Amino acid sequence: MPSPCGRRCLLVACVAYGLFANHWARDSLGALEVPLESDAPYSLSARRYNALTSLYFLPNIGVPILAGVLAHRFGAAATYAAFFAIAAAGNGLVGASVAAGGGGAFGLLLVGRALMGIAYEAVDVLPIGFVSPRFRDTWTALVGLLNGVNRLGSVTNFLLEPLLYRAGGLPLALSVPSAVGASGLLTALLAWRVDASLSRADEAAAQRAEEEPLRTSLRSLPRVFFLFLLGGACVYGAVVPFWFIGAKHLQSRFGMPLATADALLLLPEGMIALVAPPFGLLMDRRRWSLTKRLYWSAASLAPIPVALLLLAWLGPAGGAPALAPNVTTLAAGNSPPPAAPNLLAPALATLVLGTGYAFAQNLIWASLTLVAPPKLLNLCSGLTGSSLNLLPSALPLLFFGANSSTNLTTLAAVGAVGVAAYSWAAVESTARDRPLLPAAATVAAAAPLTAAPDGDDFEERLDALVEEAVQGERPRRTAGG
Repeated sequence: MPSPCGRRCLLVACVAYGLFANHWARDSLGALEVPLESDAPYSLSARRYNALTSLYFLPNIGVPILAGVLAHRFGAAATYAAFFAIAAAGNGLVGASVAAGGGGAFGLLLVGRALMGIAYEAVDVLPIGFVSPRFRDTWTALVGLLNGVNRLGSVTNFLLEPLLYRAGGLPLALSVPSAVGASGLLTALLAWRVDASLSRADEAAAQRAEEEPLRTSLRSLPRVFFLFLLGGACVYGAVVPFWFIGAKHLQSRFGMPLATADALLLLPEGMIALVAPPFGLLMDRRRWSLTKRLYWSAASLAPIPVALLLLAWLGPAGGAPALAPNVTTLAAGNSPPPAAPNLLAPALATLVLGTGYAFAQNLIWASLTLVAPPKLLNLCSGLTGSSLNLLPSALPLLFFGANSSTNLTTLAAVGAVGVAAYSWAAVESTARDRPLLPAAATVAAAAPLTAAPDGDDFEERLDALVEEAVQGERPRRTAGG
């Protein structure tokens, strides 16, 4: 058996691969929207495709909360492995759908994606409960690393899916990500075993036994936490639906082929892979406070609505939307060659969107352990996961129509609400940061607070020091009066 340090590293490696596999399988349909609508045996209508998207995200409005409760009761690692088993079953059905004919193909695809959706966010958030306590001093940097790895799954999807489709059509393009997604179950089971071995060596089990009842603890959650949830919901609500409608929109409005549109969608996910690790390391090294992270969240989200509006209404060079030409309809020798698509404008807008999302998305997971009470981390992780999936589930089903430009405008409005929520949360957090009294400042300077404090531990200790200083000053004020 490896040393405790080696087991911790193995735990992170298992979780990282699970995130990579989960995100490749999640995004596989986003790169194949046009083939799914045109090729047998699926031949999906736009409404059916949007229903697949909603059905994937809809369970995650409530399932992550259930996952948090189960993790609170049975342990985060065991719950993580159980949900990955559900995801593996869903991936198996999606892979099997390529061999079915007629309506059976869509039925298997629908059920498979529903099972994957049930497990998707739980698989993403549950590792927080059993990984973060073992990396308290470097958690923010580790969040950046894990974010980079899971976004590599999305990048790999948009990079390879067009190639797989050209090589073997929909059967190959759907089977490969399904096999990768199902393989994550093996690393999830290994992570469960590693966590169990580490729990015998530390006090994790004892800590779980001492946790307060959920109902009592939930009442203590501050307003900042719920504003944080709203801001995070708007980050995902403004961007995640774009993965599933963006490729078709870029093709129809800017006249670019499928492979080019999918390549542009690499930019947002690729930016997360590039930005997340160094940004997490920076936050750890500089010991960013919760207030600073919330202000940065608002600033990071602000460019996203602008980018979405540009993508929605900015046309090619002539100003009017240009559809990709269908060469089968051109009369031989009578029509001019199709004009090359204008890539600069949509590429810049997508890059701005991706950069803003890279910072905002990373800040959600880097801030969660500061805004959530440590004893409620599993449940707060579940609440966060549910909030992140609320809008990606509801928007395509309730508000999306045939006009993709209008759909992107809706996403831009969601992003603007998120900026307001994060700004309010930052103001609330600032109001909670009480200035130190002179005596408290002296005591705080002498206290060992520089040893990489956890956010909540730091606040609790600081409040205790302030109270101690106040109690110490009262006798002097009475005597002097």
